[in-house]
Amino acid sequence: MGPRRAALLLPLAALPLLAACAGEPEGREPAELYAHYCARCHGAGGEGDPRNVALYPGLDLTRSEMIAKRARTVIHRRIAQGYGPMPGFVHRLSPEEIQTLVDFCLELQHGKEE
Repeated sequence: MGPRRAALLLPLAALPLLAACAGEPEGREPAELYAHYCARCHGAGGEGDPRNVALYPGLDLTRSEMIAKRARTVIHRRIAQGYGPMPGFVHRLSPEEIQTLVDFCLELQHGKEE
């Protein structure tokens, strides 16, 4: 293989390394997905970032009417497509992972009631 061809293949060989450094969670468990994609704004326990919850009350998932009503389709759509300042995650998460996050978010509120 000539040096030119090797130079062209090197970037392809580096793709797995770049993907590993891209900040994606290693595991795809619900808590890890939530911690990586959601907790920064929604808080570790779903209570919302206290610095922003006054401006965006929807950050507090433990008081969310949509979650209290268990509106799975609406929650799924918001995670997938985003809403207001929240980005959509349809290009970063599989449909199954989005569904897993829906389940996880519903449990955040349920756990707060106990």
